Amino acid sequence: MRWFSRRTADPAATWATWARGEAAPIPVGTGFVVVRLPGDLGADVFTDLSSAVAELLGPVLANHSTVEVFLPIAPALWLGPDAELIDGRNASERTIKCPPVGREAERRRWLSPPRRCPTPIRC
Repeated sequence: MRWFSRRTADPAATWATWARGEAAPIPVGTGFVVVRLPGDLGADVFTDLSSAVAELLGPVLANHSTVEVFLPIAPALWLGPDAELIDGRNASERTIKCPPVGREAERRRWLSPPRRCPTPIRC
């Protein structure tokens, strides 16, 4: 989670938010993007990726209706009719609320928590 917190304007505040068990906003669009998929499709994609390329699977978040996959690469192959790209360019979605690892916050939980800084992101 250290490389996640370093992407924020105030890493100490991010850690304090996680220590309270709350989700902290993490900026997207610099180093990685997020692809948001509807629940069933997202669950299927997560299952397939977990079994096929688990060591390459980046952080994956889930809530009651969507699955969000963090990608350090261009997501051109991911986009389809039900997928939504979150790349920081839309003013209303420049961050993704990320809960502390091992805990649910704001109805969000990690399916695959951040482990290490994925290449090619510079952490």
